[in-house]
Amino acid sequence: MQYQADYQTDQPATELATPWSRLAAVIIDILIYIVVAIPLALIAIFTFAAEQLENNDTTGLALFTLLGVVVVLIIQMVLLGTRGQTIGKIAMSIRVVDAQTGAHPGWPRLVLLRSIVNGILTSILVIGTIYWLVDSLFIFRADHRTIHDLYSGTRVDKL
Repeated sequence: MQYQADYQTDQPATELATPWSRLAAVIIDILIYIVVAIPLALIAIFTFAAEQLENNDTTGLALFTLLGVVVVLIIQMVLLGTRGQTIGKIAMSIRVVDAQTGAHPGWPRLVLLRSIVNGILTSILVIGTIYWLVDSLFIFRADHRTIHDLYSGTRVDKL
């Protein structure tokens, strides 16, 4: 599907990312977190956390695993803020751009609005689940823009 703004820009019309490529990118990103978290949890169990587990103290295990997930999160946010892509989006050859110009939207819109605000909204008990579902289903609109795309003024294009 071609996207053409209602006004002239210096950016050529580009092809929007399909809902399926966006979904695949999210799945890849989730798998990366799982691939990092599980080995770190196992390392923690077999090295310094075995004694704590015997005493039902899993604090060290949780902190070690969380540290790995936070490192991946930081890498993802740096990539998103600088390239408009997470690892999953890189793998799927798609990127987030400004909905009007097709240019890089900037770190505040990419990381703060699209990622952090969206993460907070989806974390709200019960309402967050409903929001996440509706937000996800928005990719089947004609312009394939989710709610977080709409409030951050972005879209996802094929490279």
